[in-house]
Parts: sequence; C-alpha cells; structure tokens
Amino acid sequence: MSTTARLIFLALASLAVFVAAVCIGPTQLLDLPRLFDLLRFGASTPELERASLVFWELRLPRVLLAAAAGANLALGGLLLQAIFRNPLAEPYLLGLSSGGALGAVIALAAGATVVTWPALAGSLVIAAIVLLICRRRIAADLPSLLLVGVALGALAQAFTTAIILRFDPGALRSILFWLMGSFAGRGWTEVGMLVPAALIGGAIVFLLHRPLDLLALGGESAHHLGVRVSFVQTAGIALAAVLAAVTVAACGTIGFVGLMAPHLARRLVGAPHGVSVPGSIMVGAILTVGADLAARTVLAGTELPVGVVTGAFGCVFFLALLHRKN
Repeated sequence: MSTTARLIFLALASLAVFVAAVCIGPTQLLDLPRLFDLLRFGASTPELERASLVFWELRLPRVLLAAAAGANLALGGLLLQAIFRNPLAEPYLLGLSSGGALGAVIALAAGATVVTWPALAGSLVIAAIVLLICRRRIAADLPSLLLVGVALGALAQAFTTAIILRFDPGALRSILFWLMGSFAGRGWTEVGMLVPAALIGGAIVFLLHRPLDLLALGGESAHHLGVRVSFVQTAGIALAAVLAAVTVAACGTIGFVGLMAPHLARRLVGAPHGVSVPGSIMVGAILTVGADLAARTVLAGTELPVGVVTGAFGCVFFLALLHRKN
C-alpha cells in the first residue's frame, strides 16, 4: 500500500472514530440516523431540536477538543523524539504537566473557578525555567535538559500535593478528576484555545520536516548539510512546550499520547517527517477521541478520567517499546 493510500486510510479511520464519538453517549437523543437527519434538515422538529442541542453544546465541542488535544500532544512528542533522537521522549518529561497542575491548584486555593489560564501560566513558567537553565547547552547536552525538566516537575508535584492536602475533602474529587485529564465540562472556549494551537503548530512542524529529517543523522552531520541545529532544537523544544502547556491548561494531564502517536504513525505511514507529521496528528486525534469515548461508556453510569484510559494503554505500550529498544 502506498504512503498516500495509508494517509487516506488514516483520514477515514479518524472520521469513523469522530462520528462514533459524536453518536455514542449516555443519552439516546443523538444517534447516527438522527445525526444525518439533523445535518440534512436542521432542527426542524422538537426531536431534532433536542438532538441539535446535544450535538452543538455537548458532543461536537468535546470531540473537537479531544482531537485537538491529541494532535498537540502528538506533535510535541514527534518534535522531542526527533530532537533528542530518543524514542522514549514525550512532552510531559519536561515537567509541563506538573507545572500546569501546580498553577491550577494555586488558583483553586485562591478561590478561582476557572483554572485554564493559571494552569497555562504554570506550564509555561516551568518550560521557561528549563530552557533558561539549559539555554547555552541545548545542542551539546540534550539529556541535561530532560533531567532538569524531570527535577522541576518533581518539585512542582511536591508543592501541588502539599496544597491539595489543605483542601476540603469534598473538593478533592473534582481536583483529582481535573489533574488526571478530562474533557467533561469543557466547551467552545477550550476548543477555541486548542484547535488554533493544533493548526498553527502542525503547520510549523510540517515546515520543519526537512531539518528534522536531517537531525536524525546527528547534529554535526545536519550542521554540515546546512541546518541551524541550535535554532531548530531550541525552537522545537519551545514549540513542544507550548503545545503541551496549552493542552494541560485546557484538559489536565493526558499521559502517553505524545509517546504512542509518533511511533504508531511512523509504523503506519513511514519515518520521514513529511508524512509522519500529518500521520501523527491523525493518530493522536484517534487515540484521544477513542480514549474519551471509552471513558464515557466503559462503565455504565460512571465517567472515567481520560488520563486513566490513556495511562493504562500507554504503560503497556511504553514497556513493549522499552523491551524492543533493549
């Protein structure tokens, strides 16, 4: 099968998962026949009017948000795996999720009801500190940057735990639900935040596909072939940090998608970044939309955090990948 055919297959698979996520849910007001009637005739009857409310206010923004979150995490993972030349790299290794959680918890402790912007600020502060500490050694000592990110993430997590212990026990459930990643209760505001980030980030990463391919040969070889290695590495890490930070701010922590999506995309469409970038975007979207669908339906009457579902699959994938690498 040609690469183009595989990309088309991925696009059709994405569409199928999106339609399933829109039509399947705890309420029976919207199913596939009603969705077709709604798209054809609009809200022309009371029944279709109720289906329209479910579609526009609940299902569609949730699916778009999940798809954009998966695309952002996949792009971040693809960038870091190419820059670090390490198949185990993924966005949250830089401590971004812990920084976002700390910002959100501080805002909640201060009495705020909206944590999106404080969480974004927390993630970006951690990213800025990591880049500032390693700014002169990014090209020469990439592992140090990862270690700094892990250390700062552990520090932020310690502060987060200390603050959470001061909360009223009744509020702990909602806080933990947010920290473990969820699309519940999100709407068009978060969609307007994540979808543009995914579109702009995807375009930038695609424009960098040739330098990223050359980085696979090593920094010195890429430099001799005309790549501004330090600039590409710094810009790529900063972009991965922003994409992950925006996602954490809108949805909480959704682990392992940034690790799994690039690997699956390379196996499906090939390793060159000209094809693995769109492939990773679609695979990341499929993973998060599918995980959200499972989180909503696997236990009747109960919704799981999306991070629980992705963590369960991601742990097995990570161990298998580590075994294969060794």
